[in-house]
Amino acid sequence: MNEHVRTGQSLPRLVAPGTRRNIAVLTEDVLSAVAEAVADLGTASKADLVRHMGLPRSTVSAHVDWLLNRSVLVHVEGEKRIARGRPAEAVALNGRAGWVLAVEMGALKTTAAVVDLAGEVLARRQVDLPVAQDPDSYLGALTDLLHELTGEAALTAGHAVPPANWVAAMALPARIDTETRTPLRPTIMPTWDGYPVGAAVEERLGCPALLENDCSVRALGEAGFLGPEHLPLISVQIGTGVGAGIVDSSGHIIRGANGAAGDVGHIPYSRGGDALCSCGSRGCVEAVASVPAMLAKIEAAGVTCSDPTLRGSDLLLRLLLEGDPAVTQAIDESAEAIGEVVASLCNVINPRRVMITSALANVGHELLAGVRSSVYSRARPLATKDLVIDYSRLGADVGIAGGYLMGREHLLQPGTIKALRVTGPDGDA
Repeated sequence: MNEHVRTGQSLPRLVAPGTRRNIAVLTEDVLSAVAEAVADLGTASKADLVRHMGLPRSTVSAHVDWLLNRSVLVHVEGEKRIARGRPAEAVALNGRAGWVLAVEMGALKTTAAVVDLAGEVLARRQVDLPVAQDPDSYLGALTDLLHELTGEAALTAGHAVPPANWVAAMALPARIDTETRTPLRPTIMPTWDGYPVGAAVEERLGCPALLENDCSVRALGEAGFLGPEHLPLISVQIGTGVGAGIVDSSGHIIRGANGAAGDVGHIPYSRGGDALCSCGSRGCVEAVASVPAMLAKIEAAGVTCSDPTLRGSDLLLRLLLEGDPAVTQAIDESAEAIGEVVASLCNVINPRRVMITSALANVGHELLAGVRSSVYSRARPLATKDLVIDYSRLGADVGIAGGYLMGREHLLQPGTIKALRVTGPDGDA
């Protein structure tokens, strides 16, 4: 059954975690940098931008005026007061200038949302759309859903945005070849290996399509919400599989040479034994700590659920709420395995934050407490000196937030910002 959730509200202010790039003399570079600075600040006066960017006032003023004339930026209602002198006019991104079609694909469910350029969620839906089916069927259903959501978004916003101003930002449960925009040997969706997802989505939607690993997208969302002072950051997802996304101290996703960075679920666990993993190996972290692994242990202990229709994380949540000790034991064993691999990551990367994404975050801290205990007992003291391990602050919104940041960066980059055309009562560029 389709579930409508949280529409008509804005995501929290999200700051692009990357370092500010050097601005070349090309007008497109300056326009892009000014727009991104406004996005990071939320609202800003020209004086704010001069201080923030270190550019001459005349340069900032000329480029802000161009963006206002093209309706990429809009004046904010009311006045932004300064300590002395005249009130300073503030500007912000114009949500009408573009839409991000953010998609988070899961093993059993898919979440999709239309977010305007200013970060307001105009339409959002979670559907039972498993990735185990063939890619043609899946992408047909997905693009039909996205067309429905853009129609809903137009009703919510009171205006439509043409596909030329859309970008699809997709989080896949697979490692991605970013050059070809194809999944690489995905264990839970094997028929997708090498399938040209990016090109297929672009053909169906008529807009650019960006692909990224789902854990990396979540890490980007976490980094954007927490801010650059919390980098480096690792986001660990515990679901049908176990994976990690890593954002470095400069705000860049670490993908590795072949897109395999963060594939922690297939690291051998010291107590994994002969547990068979989906990758074909035995004793992997995923074979012990994923949601299916926990459910298998619980079933083996003879525990059943009062609702036979539940599956995956929904089933695990219900079993936890029903309070059988075998459920708590399975969660504790999962936490120990996750903690072992996170401790190794901390020794190598020395992150400031490790964020855990799990459906179990909604009902208790057993998993989080177990991961913390395992990490602090295994990692070197210097690697955990300033470390914070916590559940995701964005919860179910983390993938959409990361997708929005990906899409916003694309729409505001030098190669596309001049192509934005805003029509309607807010401007006709």
